Amino acid sequence: MASLNDTLANWSLSGAFARTRLGPWRQFLKAAATPRSAQEEALGRILQANANTEFGRAHGFSEITGIDDYRRAVPVQNFDSLQSHVTAQDTTGTQSLTAAPPVFYQRTSGTLGTPKDVPITQAGIERIRGYQRLAAYAQHAGARLFAGKVVGIGSPAIEGHTQGGAPYGSATGLIYQSQPAVVRAKFVLPPEVFDIADYDARYYTIAALGLAEPRVSGLATANPLTLVKLLEVINANAESLLRDVSQGRLAVIDALSTQQLEAVTDALEPAPERARALAAVLDRDGRLTYEDIWPHLAGVVTWMGGSCAVPLTGLRPQLPATTKIIEAGYMSSEFRGTINVDVTRNLCLPTLTDQYFEFVQRDAHERGEDNFLALDQLEVGEFYYPIVTTPDGLYRYDINDIITVTGAVGATPTLAFVQKGKGVTSITGEKVTEAQLLKAVQHAAVEFALAATFFVAVADEARGGYVLHLEAGGDNPPPTAVIAAAIDTNLRNLNIEYGVKQASGRLAPLQVQWLRTGTGDAYRRHCVANGQREAQFKLRHLQYAHEVSFDFASHAAESEPA
Repeated sequence: MASLNDTLANWSLSGAFARTRLGPWRQFLKAAATPRSAQEEALGRILQANANTEFGRAHGFSEITGIDDYRRAVPVQNFDSLQSHVTAQDTTGTQSLTAAPPVFYQRTSGTLGTPKDVPITQAGIERIRGYQRLAAYAQHAGARLFAGKVVGIGSPAIEGHTQGGAPYGSATGLIYQSQPAVVRAKFVLPPEVFDIADYDARYYTIAALGLAEPRVSGLATANPLTLVKLLEVINANAESLLRDVSQGRLAVIDALSTQQLEAVTDALEPAPERARALAAVLDRDGRLTYEDIWPHLAGVVTWMGGSCAVPLTGLRPQLPATTKIIEAGYMSSEFRGTINVDVTRNLCLPTLTDQYFEFVQRDAHERGEDNFLALDQLEVGEFYYPIVTTPDGLYRYDINDIITVTGAVGATPTLAFVQKGKGVTSITGEKVTEAQLLKAVQHAAVEFALAATFFVAVADEARGGYVLHLEAGGDNPPPTAVIAAAIDTNLRNLNIEYGVKQASGRLAPLQVQWLRTGTGDAYRRHCVANGQREAQFKLRHLQYAHEVSFDFASHAAESEPA
Protein backbone atom coordinates (compact mmCIF):
# COMPACT_ATOMS: atom_id res chain seq x y z
CA MET A 1 0.00 0.00 0.00
CA ALA A 2 2.90 2.36 0.75
CA SER A 3 4.27 2.01 -2.79
CA LEU A 4 0.80 2.62 -4.26
CA ASN A 5 0.41 5.74 -2.15
CA ASP A 6 3.83 6.93 -3.30
CA THR A 7 2.88 6.38 -6.93
CA LEU A 8 -0.42 8.24 -6.52
CA ALA A 9 1.39 11.08 -4.73
CA ASN A 10 3.95 11.35 -7.57
CA TRP A 11 1.19 11.46 -10.19
CA SER A 12 -0.74 14.04 -8.23
CA LEU A 13 2.29 16.27 -7.72
CA SER A 14 3.39 15.95 -11.36
CA GLY A 15 -0.04 17.14 -12.48
CA ALA A 16 -0.03 19.97 -9.93
CA PHE A 17 3.44 21.11 -11.02
CA ALA A 18 2.41 21.08 -14.68
CA ARG A 19 -0.66 23.23 -13.92
CA THR A 20 1.46 25.61 -11.84
CA ARG A 21 4.06 25.98 -14.59
CA LEU A 22 1.49 26.75 -17.27
CA GLY A 23 -0.63 29.07 -15.11
CA PRO A 24 0.48 30.92 -11.94
CA TRP A 25 4.22 30.49 -12.57
CA ARG A 26 4.07 31.96 -16.06
CA GLN A 27 1.87 34.84 -14.84
CA PHE A 28 4.20 35.58 -11.92
CA LEU A 29 7.29 35.83 -14.13
CA LYS A 30 5.36 37.89 -16.69
CA ALA A 31 4.48 40.43 -13.98
CA ALA A 32 8.18 40.68 -13.07
CA ALA A 33 8.84 42.17 -16.52
CA THR A 34 6.70 45.23 -15.69
CA PRO A 35 6.90 45.78 -11.91
CA ARG A 36 5.55 49.35 -11.90
CA SER A 37 2.27 48.43 -13.59
CA ALA A 38 1.95 45.20 -11.58
CA GLN A 39 2.36 47.17 -8.35
CA GLU A 40 -0.12 49.88 -9.38
CA GLU A 41 -2.69 47.21 -10.23
CA ALA A 42 -2.11 45.43 -6.90
CA LEU A 43 -2.59 48.64 -4.91
CA GLY A 44 -5.69 49.55 -6.91
CA ARG A 45 -7.31 46.18 -6.19
CA ILE A 46 -6.57 46.44 -2.47
CA LEU A 47 -7.98 49.96 -2.15
CA GLN A 48 -11.07 49.22 -4.24
CA ALA A 49 -11.88 46.03 -2.31
CA ASN A 50 -11.60 47.76 1.08
CA ALA A 51 -12.85 51.28 0.30
CA ASN A 52 -15.97 50.88 2.45
CA THR A 53 -14.20 49.63 5.55
CA GLU A 54 -13.82 51.92 8.55
CA PHE A 55 -10.13 52.36 7.78
CA GLY A 56 -10.84 52.86 4.08
CA ARG A 57 -13.46 55.53 4.67
CA ALA A 58 -11.31 57.32 7.26
CA HIS A 59 -8.43 57.53 4.79
CA GLY A 60 -10.41 58.20 1.62
CA PHE A 61 -9.58 55.03 -0.27
CA SER A 62 -12.29 55.75 -2.86
CA GLU A 63 -10.69 59.11 -3.69
CA ILE A 64 -7.14 57.83 -4.15
CA THR A 65 -6.06 57.86 -7.79
CA GLY A 66 -2.36 57.08 -7.53
CA ILE A 67 0.63 56.26 -5.40
CA ASP A 68 1.28 59.85 -4.34
CA ASP A 69 -2.35 60.19 -3.23
CA TYR A 70 -2.02 57.01 -1.21
CA ARG A 71 1.10 58.19 0.59
CA ARG A 72 -0.54 61.52 1.46
CA ALA A 73 -3.74 59.88 2.65
CA VAL A 74 -2.33 57.03 4.75
CA PRO A 75 0.48 57.53 7.30
CA VAL A 76 2.96 54.70 7.87
CA GLN A 77 1.44 52.19 10.30
CA ASN A 78 2.64 49.61 12.80
CA PHE A 79 0.73 46.94 14.65
CA ASP A 80 -0.02 49.23 17.58
CA SER A 81 -1.70 51.77 15.31
CA LEU A 82 -3.84 49.04 13.73
CA GLN A 83 -4.54 47.06 16.92
CA SER A 84 -7.90 48.72 17.69
CA HIS A 85 -9.14 47.92 14.16
CA VAL A 86 -7.97 44.30 14.45
CA THR A 87 -9.74 43.91 17.80
CA ALA A 88 -12.95 45.57 16.60
CA GLN A 89 -13.18 43.36 13.54
CA ASP A 90 -12.53 40.24 15.61
CA THR A 91 -14.94 40.99 18.47
CA THR A 92 -17.80 42.78 16.68
CA GLY A 93 -17.58 41.64 13.06
CA THR A 94 -17.22 45.26 11.95
CA GLN A 95 -15.68 45.77 8.52
CA SER A 96 -12.85 47.67 10.12
CA LEU A 97 -9.78 46.77 8.04
CA THR A 98 -11.10 44.43 5.34
CA ALA A 99 -14.45 44.03 3.65
CA ALA A 100 -14.08 40.25 3.79
CA PRO A 101 -14.10 38.90 7.34
CA PRO A 102 -10.93 37.34 8.75
CA VAL A 103 -11.28 33.59 9.15
CA PHE A 104 -7.94 33.02 10.84
CA TYR A 105 -5.32 34.95 12.78
CA GLN A 106 -1.65 34.20 12.32
CA ARG A 107 0.25 34.71 15.53
CA THR A 108 3.49 36.58 15.07
CA SER A 109 6.81 35.24 16.28
CA GLY A 110 6.96 38.09 18.79
CA THR A 111 10.64 38.94 18.35
CA LEU A 112 10.39 41.43 21.21
CA GLY A 113 8.27 39.13 23.35
CA THR A 114 4.64 40.16 22.78
CA PRO A 115 2.66 38.01 20.31
CA LYS A 116 0.35 39.76 17.87
CA ASP A 117 -2.52 38.19 15.96
CA VAL A 118 -2.54 39.17 12.28
CA PRO A 119 -5.89 38.75 10.48
CA ILE A 120 -6.17 36.61 7.36
CA THR A 121 -9.24 36.36 5.15
CA GLN A 122 -10.30 33.26 3.24
CA ALA A 123 -8.77 34.80 0.12
CA GLY A 124 -5.59 35.30 2.14
CA ILE A 125 -5.50 31.60 3.00
CA GLU A 126 -5.78 30.81 -0.71
CA ARG A 127 -2.97 33.25 -1.51
CA ILE A 128 -0.68 31.50 0.98
CA ARG A 129 -1.63 28.19 -0.59
CA GLY A 130 -0.76 29.62 -4.00
CA TYR A 131 2.61 30.88 -2.76
CA GLN A 132 3.41 27.42 -1.43
CA ARG A 133 2.61 25.92 -4.84
CA LEU A 134 4.91 28.38 -6.59
CA ALA A 135 7.72 27.74 -4.13
CA ALA A 136 7.28 23.97 -4.32
CA TYR A 137 7.37 24.06 -8.12
CA ALA A 138 10.64 26.03 -8.08
CA GLN A 139 12.15 23.72 -5.45
CA HIS A 140 11.31 20.61 -7.42
CA ALA A 141 12.30 22.06 -10.79
CA GLY A 142 15.66 23.23 -9.43
CA ALA A 143 16.52 20.51 -6.92
CA ARG A 144 14.08 17.56 -7.30
CA LEU A 145 13.04 18.20 -3.73
CA PHE A 146 9.89 16.06 -3.97
CA ALA A 147 11.46 13.07 -5.72
CA GLY A 148 11.21 11.11 -2.49
CA LYS A 149 9.73 11.85 0.92
CA VAL A 150 9.73 15.25 2.57
CA VAL A 151 10.37 16.08 6.22
CA GLY A 152 8.67 19.42 6.85
CA ILE A 153 8.86 20.77 10.40
CA GLY A 154 6.33 23.44 11.25
CA SER A 155 3.98 24.91 13.82
CA PRO A 156 0.57 23.79 15.08
CA ALA A 157 -2.26 24.80 12.76
CA ILE A 158 -4.46 26.03 15.61
CA GLU A 159 -2.99 27.13 18.91
CA GLY A 160 -6.05 28.79 20.40
CA HIS A 161 -8.89 31.18 19.72
CA THR A 162 -9.17 34.94 19.82
CA GLN A 163 -11.58 36.86 22.02
CA GLY A 164 -14.05 36.81 19.14
CA GLY A 165 -13.75 33.03 18.76
CA ALA A 166 -11.64 32.88 15.59
CA PRO A 167 -8.78 30.38 15.48
CA TYR A 168 -5.19 31.57 15.63
CA GLY A 169 -1.97 29.72 14.94
CA SER A 170 0.09 28.99 11.85
CA ALA A 171 -1.54 29.42 8.44
CA THR A 172 1.15 27.24 6.83
CA GLY A 173 0.38 24.58 9.45
CA LEU A 174 -3.30 24.86 8.56
CA ILE A 175 -2.51 24.32 4.89
CA TYR A 176 -0.09 21.48 5.69
CA GLN A 177 -2.82 19.48 7.40
CA SER A 178 -5.44 20.20 4.74
CA GLN A 179 -3.52 18.76 1.78
CA PRO A 180 -5.16 15.91 -0.16
CA ALA A 181 -4.32 12.44 1.13
CA VAL A 182 -2.19 11.58 -1.91
CA VAL A 183 -0.06 14.68 -1.30
CA ARG A 184 0.18 14.03 2.44
CA ALA A 185 1.63 10.63 1.52
CA LYS A 186 4.80 12.55 0.59
CA PHE A 187 5.12 13.95 4.11
CA VAL A 188 7.03 11.96 6.72
CA LEU A 189 5.51 13.82 9.67
CA PRO A 190 1.77 13.75 10.35
CA PRO A 191 0.52 17.24 11.32
CA GLU A 192 -0.47 15.98 14.78
CA VAL A 193 3.23 15.86 15.68
CA PHE A 194 3.42 19.66 15.72
CA ASP A 195 0.72 19.75 18.41
CA ILE A 196 2.77 17.74 20.93
CA ALA A 197 3.05 20.11 23.88
CA ASP A 198 6.15 18.66 25.49
CA TYR A 199 9.22 20.20 23.84
CA ASP A 200 11.49 17.15 24.25
CA ALA A 201 8.81 14.64 23.27
CA ARG A 202 8.05 16.57 20.09
CA TYR A 203 11.67 16.56 18.94
CA TYR A 204 12.06 12.92 19.93
CA THR A 205 8.99 11.97 17.88
CA ILE A 206 10.21 13.93 14.84
CA ALA A 207 13.59 12.20 15.19
CA ALA A 208 12.05 8.72 15.37
CA LEU A 209 9.84 9.22 12.33
CA GLY A 210 12.71 10.78 10.38
CA LEU A 211 15.15 8.02 11.19
CA ALA A 212 12.63 5.40 10.12
CA GLU A 213 12.35 6.81 6.57
CA PRO A 214 15.42 6.39 4.31
CA ARG A 215 13.88 7.88 1.15
CA VAL A 216 13.90 11.54 2.22
CA SER A 217 14.75 13.96 -0.59
CA GLY A 218 13.53 17.19 1.00
CA LEU A 219 13.94 18.80 4.41
CA ALA A 220 12.17 22.05 5.28
CA THR A 221 11.85 24.25 8.34
CA ALA A 222 11.91 28.00 8.85
CA ASN A 223 14.93 28.22 11.11
CA PRO A 224 18.06 26.05 10.67
CA LEU A 225 18.51 26.04 14.45
CA THR A 226 15.68 23.49 14.43
CA LEU A 227 17.81 21.16 12.29
CA VAL A 228 20.84 21.62 14.52
CA LYS A 229 18.68 20.78 17.53
CA LEU A 230 17.14 17.75 15.80
CA LEU A 231 20.55 16.23 15.07
CA GLU A 232 21.57 16.81 18.69
CA VAL A 233 18.44 14.96 19.84
CA ILE A 234 19.17 12.08 17.46
CA ASN A 235 22.71 11.59 18.73
CA ALA A 236 21.84 12.11 22.38
CA ASN A 237 19.09 9.46 22.18
CA ALA A 238 20.44 7.25 19.41
CA GLU A 239 20.16 3.92 21.22
CA SER A 240 16.56 4.50 22.31
CA LEU A 241 15.52 5.95 18.95
CA LEU A 242 16.96 3.07 16.93
CA ARG A 243 15.23 0.61 19.22
CA ASP A 244 11.95 2.42 18.58
CA VAL A 245 12.57 2.41 14.82
CA SER A 246 13.27 -1.31 14.90
CA GLN A 247 10.16 -2.12 16.92
CA GLY A 248 7.82 0.49 15.45
CA ARG A 249 7.00 2.09 18.78
CA LEU A 250 7.76 5.29 20.65
CA ALA A 251 9.41 5.66 24.05
CA VAL A 252 7.68 8.98 24.79
CA ILE A 253 4.07 7.83 24.37
CA ASP A 254 3.10 9.18 27.78
CA ALA A 255 3.60 12.72 26.48
CA LEU A 256 1.24 12.22 23.51
CA SER A 257 -2.50 12.59 23.37
CA THR A 258 -4.63 9.74 22.06
CA GLN A 259 -5.00 11.44 18.69
CA GLN A 260 -1.29 12.16 18.43
CA LEU A 261 -0.39 8.61 19.39
CA GLU A 262 -2.75 7.17 16.78
CA ALA A 263 -1.24 9.37 14.05
CA VAL A 264 2.33 8.47 15.02
CA THR A 265 1.53 4.76 15.35
CA ASP A 266 0.10 4.74 11.83
CA ALA A 267 3.24 6.44 10.51
CA LEU A 268 5.87 4.45 12.44
CA GLU A 269 6.02 0.89 11.18
CA PRO A 270 8.69 -1.55 12.45
CA ALA A 271 11.89 -1.18 10.42
CA PRO A 272 14.52 -3.54 11.92
CA GLU A 273 16.78 -3.51 8.83
CA ARG A 274 16.81 0.27 8.76
CA ALA A 275 17.67 0.37 12.48
CA ARG A 276 20.51 -2.15 12.04
CA ALA A 277 22.00 -0.15 9.14
CA LEU A 278 22.02 3.08 11.15
CA ALA A 279 23.33 1.29 14.24
CA ALA A 280 26.28 0.01 12.19
CA VAL A 281 27.14 3.58 11.16
CA LEU A 282 26.78 4.72 14.75
CA ASP A 283 29.11 1.96 15.97
CA ARG A 284 31.65 2.87 13.31
CA ASP A 285 31.64 6.67 13.62
CA GLY A 286 30.25 7.28 17.09
CA ARG A 287 27.52 9.61 15.80
CA LEU A 288 25.08 10.10 12.93
CA THR A 289 24.99 12.92 10.39
CA TYR A 290 22.19 13.91 8.03
CA GLU A 291 24.28 12.39 5.25
CA ASP A 292 24.20 9.06 7.09
CA ILE A 293 20.47 9.30 7.74
CA TRP A 294 19.30 10.62 4.36
CA PRO A 295 22.00 10.06 1.72
CA HIS A 296 19.62 11.11 -1.09
CA LEU A 297 18.69 14.44 0.47
CA ALA A 298 18.37 16.81 -2.49
CA GLY A 299 17.59 20.05 -0.72
CA VAL A 300 17.12 21.81 2.60
CA VAL A 301 14.65 24.69 2.56
CA THR A 302 15.23 27.17 5.37
CA TRP A 303 16.02 30.77 6.16
CA MET A 304 19.57 31.66 5.19
CA GLY A 305 19.79 35.35 6.06
CA GLY A 306 20.57 37.24 9.25
CA SER A 307 21.42 35.15 12.27
CA CYS A 308 20.57 31.92 10.40
CA ALA A 309 23.96 32.05 8.68
CA VAL A 310 25.61 30.95 11.93
CA PRO A 311 23.86 27.57 12.43
CA LEU A 312 24.03 26.93 8.68
CA THR A 313 27.82 27.03 8.87
CA GLY A 314 27.77 24.12 11.29
CA LEU A 315 24.95 22.32 9.50
CA ARG A 316 26.53 22.22 6.04
CA PRO A 317 29.17 19.54 6.87
CA GLN A 318 26.42 17.28 8.23
CA LEU A 319 24.63 17.15 4.86
CA PRO A 320 25.41 15.19 1.69
CA ALA A 321 27.81 17.17 -0.50
CA THR A 322 25.20 17.40 -3.26
CA THR A 323 22.42 18.77 -1.06
CA LYS A 324 21.31 22.27 -2.02
CA ILE A 325 20.54 24.73 0.76
CA ILE A 326 17.53 26.67 -0.49
CA GLU A 327 16.46 30.05 0.84
CA ALA A 328 12.89 29.75 2.10
CA GLY A 329 12.24 33.36 1.16
CA TYR A 330 11.43 36.56 2.99
CA MET A 331 8.34 35.77 5.01
CA SER A 332 6.74 36.58 8.31
CA SER A 333 3.44 36.13 10.06
CA GLU A 334 2.37 39.49 8.64
CA PHE A 335 2.89 38.62 4.97
CA ARG A 336 4.78 36.50 2.44
CA GLY A 337 7.33 38.87 0.92
CA THR A 338 9.14 36.75 -1.69
CA ILE A 339 9.17 33.47 -3.59
CA ASN A 340 12.50 31.81 -4.38
CA VAL A 341 12.21 31.39 -8.14
CA ASP A 342 15.80 30.24 -8.76
CA VAL A 343 16.94 27.81 -6.06
CA THR A 344 20.42 27.45 -7.55
CA ARG A 345 21.19 31.15 -7.12
CA ASN A 346 18.57 31.71 -4.39
CA LEU A 347 16.91 34.62 -6.20
CA CYS A 348 13.73 35.57 -4.37
CA LEU A 349 11.13 37.54 -6.31
CA PRO A 350 8.74 39.82 -4.38
CA THR A 351 5.06 38.88 -4.36
CA LEU A 352 4.40 41.96 -6.45
CA THR A 353 1.03 40.90 -7.85
CA ASP A 354 -0.61 40.82 -4.41
CA GLN A 355 1.27 43.11 -2.00
CA TYR A 356 2.16 46.74 -2.61
CA PHE A 357 5.74 47.53 -1.60
CA GLU A 358 7.44 50.75 -0.62
CA PHE A 359 10.98 51.10 0.67
CA VAL A 360 13.11 53.58 2.58
CA GLN A 361 16.89 53.38 2.37
CA ARG A 362 18.25 52.04 5.66
CA ASP A 363 20.31 55.01 6.82
CA ALA A 364 17.60 57.46 5.80
CA HIS A 365 14.97 55.50 7.71
CA GLU A 366 17.12 55.40 10.83
CA ARG A 367 17.61 59.17 10.56
CA GLY A 368 13.83 59.54 10.55
CA GLU A 369 13.59 60.50 6.86
CA ASP A 370 10.72 59.26 4.68
CA ASN A 371 12.11 59.14 1.17
CA PHE A 372 9.82 56.41 -0.12
CA LEU A 373 10.89 54.36 -3.13
CA ALA A 374 8.92 52.01 -5.37
CA LEU A 375 10.00 48.45 -6.12
CA ASP A 376 11.47 49.38 -9.50
CA GLN A 377 13.63 52.15 -7.94
CA LEU A 378 15.79 49.91 -5.78
CA GLU A 379 19.53 49.40 -6.33
CA VAL A 380 21.45 46.13 -6.17
CA GLY A 381 23.50 45.83 -2.98
CA GLU A 382 21.65 48.61 -1.16
CA PHE A 383 19.78 48.10 2.14
CA TYR A 384 16.18 49.13 2.77
CA TYR A 385 13.31 49.04 5.23
CA PRO A 386 10.19 47.68 3.46
CA ILE A 387 6.76 49.26 4.00
CA VAL A 388 4.05 46.88 2.81
CA THR A 389 0.33 47.08 2.00
CA THR A 390 -1.46 43.72 2.01
CA PRO A 391 -4.94 42.60 0.90
CA ASP A 392 -5.55 41.37 4.47
CA GLY A 393 -5.62 44.78 6.10
CA LEU A 394 -2.06 45.94 6.72
CA TYR A 395 -1.78 49.39 5.14
CA ARG A 396 1.65 50.99 4.74
CA TYR A 397 2.87 48.64 7.43
CA ASP A 398 6.41 49.09 8.74
CA ILE A 399 7.47 45.59 9.69
CA ASN A 400 10.85 46.83 11.00
CA ASP A 401 12.98 44.55 8.85
CA ILE A 402 16.04 45.32 6.79
CA ILE A 403 16.32 43.73 3.35
CA THR A 404 18.88 43.97 0.59
CA VAL A 405 18.67 43.69 -3.18
CA THR A 406 20.51 40.64 -4.53
CA GLY A 407 19.82 40.84 -8.26
CA ALA A 408 16.85 40.90 -10.61
CA VAL A 409 14.37 38.70 -12.40
CA GLY A 410 13.04 40.48 -15.45
CA ALA A 411 12.87 44.13 -14.40
CA THR A 412 12.06 43.32 -10.77
CA PRO A 413 14.72 43.34 -8.03
CA THR A 414 15.16 40.19 -5.97
CA LEU A 415 15.22 40.63 -2.20
CA ALA A 416 16.85 38.95 0.79
CA PHE A 417 16.29 39.42 4.50
CA VAL A 418 19.30 40.88 6.33
CA GLN A 419 18.20 41.38 9.92
CA LYS A 420 15.48 42.80 12.10
CA GLY A 421 15.38 46.53 11.77
CA LYS A 422 16.87 48.91 14.22
CA GLY A 423 19.08 46.02 15.34
CA VAL A 424 21.65 48.53 16.40
CA THR A 425 23.12 49.21 19.82
CA SER A 426 25.11 52.24 20.82
CA ILE A 427 26.59 52.87 24.26
CA THR A 428 28.68 55.87 23.32
CA GLY A 429 27.98 56.52 19.64
CA GLU A 430 29.65 53.41 18.18
CA LYS A 431 26.41 52.10 16.55
CA VAL A 432 27.21 48.40 16.32
CA THR A 433 24.87 46.51 13.99
CA GLU A 434 23.84 42.88 14.27
CA ALA A 435 25.36 42.27 10.83
CA GLN A 436 28.74 43.55 12.06
CA LEU A 437 28.56 41.37 15.15
CA LEU A 438 27.70 38.30 13.07
CA LYS A 439 30.69 38.88 10.79
CA ALA A 440 33.04 39.53 13.71
CA VAL A 441 32.06 36.32 15.51
CA GLN A 442 32.05 34.24 12.33
CA HIS A 443 35.58 35.37 11.45
CA ALA A 444 36.81 34.51 14.95
CA ALA A 445 35.08 31.13 14.77
CA VAL A 446 36.94 30.32 11.57
CA GLU A 447 40.24 31.58 12.98
CA PHE A 448 40.04 29.38 16.09
CA ALA A 449 38.10 26.45 14.55
CA LEU A 450 35.17 27.06 16.88
CA ALA A 451 31.65 25.81 16.33
CA ALA A 452 29.81 28.87 17.65
CA THR A 453 26.46 27.20 18.23
CA PHE A 454 24.91 30.08 20.19
CA PHE A 455 25.85 33.60 21.14
CA VAL A 456 24.28 36.84 22.29
CA ALA A 457 26.17 40.11 22.70
CA VAL A 458 24.79 42.40 25.39
CA ALA A 459 25.44 46.13 25.32
CA ASP A 460 25.96 46.84 29.01
CA GLU A 461 25.56 50.56 29.44
CA ALA A 462 26.42 50.38 33.14
CA ARG A 463 29.76 48.70 32.36
CA GLY A 464 30.34 50.80 29.27
CA GLY A 465 31.08 47.85 27.02
CA TYR A 466 29.84 44.63 25.45
CA VAL A 467 29.66 41.12 26.90
CA LEU A 468 29.47 38.25 24.43
CA HIS A 469 27.75 35.19 25.93
CA LEU A 470 29.14 32.30 23.88
CA GLU A 471 28.38 28.60 23.64
CA ALA A 472 30.86 26.94 21.32
CA GLY A 473 32.62 23.70 20.63
CA GLY A 474 36.10 23.03 19.32
CA ASP A 475 39.01 20.64 19.79
CA ASN A 476 41.35 23.16 21.39
CA PRO A 477 39.68 26.53 21.97
CA PRO A 478 41.87 29.38 23.20
CA PRO A 479 41.17 31.27 26.45
CA THR A 480 38.17 33.58 26.34
CA ALA A 481 40.44 36.62 26.58
CA VAL A 482 42.05 35.62 23.26
CA ILE A 483 38.65 35.09 21.63
CA ALA A 484 37.41 38.42 23.00
CA ALA A 485 40.45 40.27 21.64
CA ALA A 486 39.98 38.74 18.19
CA ILE A 487 36.28 39.64 18.04
CA ASP A 488 37.10 43.16 19.28
CA THR A 489 39.66 43.53 16.49
CA ASN A 490 37.13 42.32 13.93
CA LEU A 491 34.56 44.83 15.18
CA ARG A 492 37.06 47.66 14.99
CA ASN A 493 37.82 46.70 11.38
CA LEU A 494 34.13 46.64 10.52
CA ASN A 495 33.10 49.74 12.46
CA ILE A 496 35.39 52.77 12.56
CA GLU A 497 33.49 54.41 15.40
CA TYR A 498 33.80 51.27 17.53
CA GLY A 499 37.58 51.56 17.31
CA VAL A 500 37.57 55.31 17.90
CA LYS A 501 35.43 54.97 21.02
CA GLN A 502 37.65 52.20 22.40
CA ALA A 503 40.85 54.13 21.62
CA SER A 504 39.48 57.12 23.50
CA GLY A 505 38.61 55.01 26.52
CA ARG A 506 34.89 55.68 26.16
CA LEU A 507 34.11 52.05 25.28
CA ALA A 508 35.47 49.17 27.35
CA PRO A 509 36.99 46.12 25.63
CA LEU A 510 34.57 43.35 24.79
CA GLN A 511 34.38 40.47 27.26
CA VAL A 512 33.44 36.87 26.53
CA GLN A 513 31.48 34.71 28.95
CA TRP A 514 31.80 31.00 28.11
CA LEU A 515 28.48 29.18 28.46
CA ARG A 516 27.69 25.59 29.37
CA THR A 517 26.64 23.19 26.65
CA GLY A 518 22.87 23.39 26.19
CA THR A 519 22.51 27.09 27.01
CA GLY A 520 21.27 27.92 23.51
CA ASP A 521 18.51 25.37 23.89
CA ALA A 522 17.64 26.75 27.34
CA TYR A 523 17.52 30.28 25.91
CA ARG A 524 15.21 29.15 23.13
CA ARG A 525 12.90 27.47 25.64
CA HIS A 526 12.88 30.65 27.72
CA CYS A 527 11.87 32.76 24.73
CA VAL A 528 9.16 30.32 23.65
CA ALA A 529 7.79 30.25 27.18
CA ASN A 530 7.62 34.04 27.06
CA GLY A 531 5.62 34.27 23.86
CA GLN A 532 7.85 33.60 20.85
CA ARG A 533 6.70 31.04 18.28
CA GLU A 534 9.06 28.07 18.30
CA ALA A 535 9.00 27.32 14.56
CA GLN A 536 9.65 30.96 13.71
CA PHE A 537 12.04 31.70 16.55
CA LYS A 538 14.38 34.52 15.60
CA LEU A 539 17.46 34.93 17.75
CA ARG A 540 18.47 38.53 18.39
CA HIS A 541 22.25 38.30 18.65
CA LEU A 542 22.61 41.93 19.72
CA GLN A 543 20.65 43.32 22.67
CA TYR A 544 20.79 45.94 25.37
CA ALA A 545 21.23 44.71 28.94
CA HIS A 546 17.83 46.08 29.95
CA GLU A 547 16.15 44.00 27.24
CA VAL A 548 17.58 40.68 28.47
CA SER A 549 15.35 38.60 30.75
CA PHE A 550 17.38 35.38 30.46
CA ASP A 551 19.80 34.60 33.32
CA PHE A 552 23.08 34.07 31.48
CA ALA A 553 25.07 34.03 34.73
CA SER A 554 23.41 30.82 35.88
CA HIS A 555 24.50 29.14 32.64
CA ALA A 556 28.14 30.21 32.77
CA ALA A 557 30.67 27.40 32.36
CA GLU A 558 32.46 26.41 35.55
CA SER A 559 35.80 26.98 33.85
CA GLU A 560 36.82 28.68 30.65
CA PRO A 561 38.76 26.98 27.86
CA ALA A 562 42.30 25.98 28.85
